[in-house]
Amino acid sequence: MNLAICYKTPDSRILPTDEKGYDKIFAFSLSLSDDLFMLNPSRKLAELVRILEEGGYIFAGDPVQATEALRHVEGGVEGKIIRRAEMIDRDSQLWHTLEQVRTGSFWLWIVAAAAMFSTGFSGTYLLMDSQGLNFFLILAGVLGMNTLMLAVWLASLFLHVKVGRFFSSPATWFRGKDPVNQAVFRLYADEWRQPSARWIAGATSHSLWLCTLSGMLVSVLLLLLVRQYTFNWESTLLSNAASVRAVEMLAWLPSKLGFPAPDARAVVEGRLNGNIADARAWSGLLVGSIACYGILPRLLAWAVCKIFLKTSQSKLDLEKPYYQAVIRRWQNKIVDADTRRETVSAVSPKITLNDAPKWAVMLETEWHEGTWFTGRLAQEWLDKGVAANREEVAALENELKQKPAQLLIGVRAETVPDRGVLRQIVRLSEAAQGGAVVQLLTERALSDDLSETLNHWRNALAECDVAWLEPDKAAQEGRLKTNDRT
Repeated sequence: MNLAICYKTPDSRILPTDEKGYDKIFAFSLSLSDDLFMLNPSRKLAELVRILEEGGYIFAGDPVQATEALRHVEGGVEGKIIRRAEMIDRDSQLWHTLEQVRTGSFWLWIVAAAAMFSTGFSGTYLLMDSQGLNFFLILAGVLGMNTLMLAVWLASLFLHVKVGRFFSSPATWFRGKDPVNQAVFRLYADEWRQPSARWIAGATSHSLWLCTLSGMLVSVLLLLLVRQYTFNWESTLLSNAASVRAVEMLAWLPSKLGFPAPDARAVVEGRLNGNIADARAWSGLLVGSIACYGILPRLLAWAVCKIFLKTSQSKLDLEKPYYQAVIRRWQNKIVDADTRRETVSAVSPKITLNDAPKWAVMLETEWHEGTWFTGRLAQEWLDKGVAANREEVAALENELKQKPAQLLIGVRAETVPDRGVLRQIVRLSEAAQGGAVVQLLTERALSDDLSETLNHWRNALAECDVAWLEPDKAAQEGRLKTNDRT
């Protein structure tokens, strides 16, 4: 007989299930744009799974099976939540979607950075399209807007302005029809509501301004390299003495860094005339001012945003009802009193997870998904190929008798079980010293015909006293239909 368990969903509905088993995808690589978001990729995957499961999404791996199989796994709660999400996403489709978003964000930044560099370069080129240059006018044109926007950013920090009021999330721009896309948009919209979003906006803004200033600097250096300029200054309000003091204050930091600067004589003589002999000093001050009062403050501001962004990376909110429901499932461990081994009660009879080697074999024909056994019951299974005939079944049976192992048997569940297949399953189960479990496999959507076929399999396996795992998607569809009827 089949032992059913109950799983409590985040909306407090009780759903019956009798399945257990799922896959894991354990290795992930970080994209170049990961540090632009509050959650790291693994946590983001866990949140995406939460949003989709709350919406009744059908995953590649069964969430209930994943939850049950991780009961015996030691480790921190958040780590197990993340691993559970990886196993639910057994075909990596959700991870691939998130990777596309991260990659797209990075390339979007590349395009924006190239555009800002080009704007800074071309704007400065047009501004210096004359042999005689007004120094203060050029300096204001190059650094004016940058300084103003930097001041606005500093003011926003002290005034605690919410970034969300001025920056939209991707959910504002797009409306995906696909439930996965909608969930991704909701995920990023939630992140933009977090306090640390200001550091994302700040880091992005500063990086783009750095690209603009770099374009300006490159343009200035190129033009100074290939053209002969004379510098002067004009003012109706400022006296010569005031201009000298202004230039001295402006030149203080660049001169400390080794940039040449005009002296008082050069400043006075530079009024409304062009002294080629002093042009090098004026050009040095221009380059030094861009570096010291443009690039350096932006670089420091960017570094501050990156530091605060790293220190404010969010963890999963385990107090959410969804995660609390999963944690409660794990807190109710089933342990054999004699052996102290963790047991899985999602199928009948109970599956005891022990230290025996884990083997996986497909009966009769090869399954189209070569990794169908990966991560089942949160274990690593050794692929023993396909037992397509009596001779291969007998060979595997002899090998099992010689070596203690737990056996995972994959069978196609789309046809009614015949005596030959059942006889092979029983032989292998009896030979497996560590126990055996059958994984029912089907890619068909749940229908009346498939439900009837699965019932035949359940009854047949129960009569043979062999444990089984339900097909991932069919199990989820069955729970959803049951819930709709209630």
